[in-house]
Amino acid sequence: MAVVGDRVRFTVQDENSDPPTGVIEEVLPRVNRISRMAARRSGGNVEQVLMANLDQVVAVQSVVEPRPQTGFVDRLLVAAERFGVGGVLVLNKWDLVPEDHGREIWSYFEGLGYQVLFTSAESGLGVDDFRQVLAGKLSLLIGASGVGKSSLLNCIEPDLGLRVNEVTGKTGLGRHTTTRTELFPLATGGFIADSPGIRGFDPWDIDPLDVRDYFPDFAEGQQECRYRTCMHRSEPGCGVKQAVARGKIPAWRLKAYLALLGDLEDRVKSLGYK
Repeated sequence: MAVVGDRVRFTVQDENSDPPTGVIEEVLPRVNRISRMAARRSGGNVEQVLMANLDQVVAVQSVVEPRPQTGFVDRLLVAAERFGVGGVLVLNKWDLVPEDHGREIWSYFEGLGYQVLFTSAESGLGVDDFRQVLAGKLSLLIGASGVGKSSLLNCIEPDLGLRVNEVTGKTGLGRHTTTRTELFPLATGGFIADSPGIRGFDPWDIDPLDVRDYFPDFAEGQQECRYRTCMHRSEPGCGVKQAVARGKIPAWRLKAYLALLGDLEDRVKSLGYK
């Protein structure tokens, strides 16, 4: 099945219609993709490809309303590492909190080689940086409903006129305003795919034994592990846990890794996924 970003061969059926119509004959091999485990209502152990042949995935989080999800970011960046896709992290609604609110946590990802932007679609903070990050690239914009993805796009491409909704007071979550992934051309060159809001991300096609390799900040500590097979749980002489104890790796980062590892192992056990 073709997804946003796929290169295809197609046959034109009616070039005079508006828009012209045609039939896809072949989906060409993909350079990369961003995939996740489809929601359970979709049938269980099913791959959901969100986009193919992209340069970067842009994870948008709001610092408030709805609250940020560090675990979501960790898992999305693992998927990016797995498939050789660049990663960008955008923290939106920065005008609603003190300047130093949680900045240290999010800036940690900069040390891992990811671009981190602090933005506000309301005040215009960081919008120029956001525009520059997307220029000339094929990007996937992803995050929960209500974080401000469409608002940010409207800031850099006003003609898009994307619909936005407020976060609901009862749940603190946003209502879906984007119902399908759409690809938009940018005035600065490149394309941006705006995806429907998602609140969870379970990476597809990752062996539990390999997940530690997709946490780049673990690499140095792993060299000090007593056992090459160390999974950084309860093994003695674990270099990664020692790095956590020294404050070199945040405890929340190890916690995110262990949670993902446990979920992947449960998937193998219950569904036979590998």
